[in-house]
Amino acid sequence: MADSVPNKKPTTVDKGGASVGRGGFPAWLARATRFRHFFPKPLRRLVLRLIPQENIQRRLWDIRDPYADVEEVSTYPPKVDVMLGIVKEFTHSHFWYVGACRDLGVPYKLLDISGPDWVDVIRDSGCDAFLVRPSPHFTIWKQMYDERLRVMVQELGKIIYPTCEELWFYGSKRRMHYSLKANAVPHPRTWVFYDRRQALDFCRTVELPVVFKTDFGTDATGVRIFRKRGLLLRFIQRCFSKGVVCQDADPRDRQWGCVLLQEYLADVAEWRMVRIGDSYFGYEKGKLGDFHSGSYIRVWRDPPERLLNFTRNVTRLGGFTSMALDIFEVGGRDYLVNELHAMFGTSIDVQMRVGGKSGRYVCDDETVTWHFEEGDFSRNGCCNLRVHALLKTLGYTVGLQAGS
Repeated sequence: MADSVPNKKPTTVDKGGASVGRGGFPAWLARATRFRHFFPKPLRRLVLRLIPQENIQRRLWDIRDPYADVEEVSTYPPKVDVMLGIVKEFTHSHFWYVGACRDLGVPYKLLDISGPDWVDVIRDSGCDAFLVRPSPHFTIWKQMYDERLRVMVQELGKIIYPTCEELWFYGSKRRMHYSLKANAVPHPRTWVFYDRRQALDFCRTVELPVVFKTDFGTDATGVRIFRKRGLLLRFIQRCFSKGVVCQDADPRDRQWGCVLLQEYLADVAEWRMVRIGDSYFGYEKGKLGDFHSGSYIRVWRDPPERLLNFTRNVTRLGGFTSMALDIFEVGGRDYLVNELHAMFGTSIDVQMRVGGKSGRYVCDDETVTWHFEEGDFSRNGCCNLRVHALLKTLGYTVGLQAGS
């Protein structure tokens, strides 16, 4: 098994007394970006206009990648006779897969499909299957992954994980709503408009408050709650003219010509429930201001059995084995799916604590009974579990935890 270094610090060298990260990018500027929210919005917007965001962010992502210097094709002794392709992602989030493969002793090869020769890259890779994580940062990047991953599966006959079906809603609230509606999955009432007049007519009579969501956006960056009708109507006009930009997003990445509105539900609890392979996790999201999403507040409550069954039923209905569900608990009994995420951020390697112990739930499918297993199951942003689930589809088994 190869060494895993999930907490490895970025490599820096000293040049003239200044700490400089990979690519010659000043480390002090990388640190300064963590405090960007303290700078006035007009100043942040001016910087983004003068310096295209990807020019700054690419260097930051490189600096923060703990595996940026490791081998692109693994050479350590393999535990299984299989080669997994890890598709590179612009923000370097693929490093979780690198850490997982090195943890579990699974051979890997890093592949870049962003270039014009991407089809040859995949055909000549010699990989048995591919681990993917489409970038949710810019709309155009997500479109590229959607297009190319679908061609990989449908035209080239390749196996990817998560599947195209799971990734279809990733980053798109419209697609998610259409699927939930078509499959009669309980969710908040949602309305999507492509016609300005229809949207304005609806907003003149809809009960307020009402929630607006951009199609693309994470951590509530594209969510707004409207309590005044005049502000709502002016905003709808803007959506059909110059468009809107998510908070702190690149000003060129505008979303326009469509409006998604959702009913406002007051005094609800929100759960983050996760299924990856046969493992289930859950915790309650704490609320910060108007939002649960993006609060990064975890309340370690033991998920009720009814909630575990609800999560199991929704994922089985879609055939999902890599999915996070944000679920509203209404009145202490009813559950509504707010959002679905095939991939999700993990600021800590814990997705559930029961009685102060980290672990997971597993379900006996014959008796539909649940039992808790204590252990370190969420390593590398839950990608150990994803590697394990993909290998299972290929007929291979490795231990879920490092050293097993």
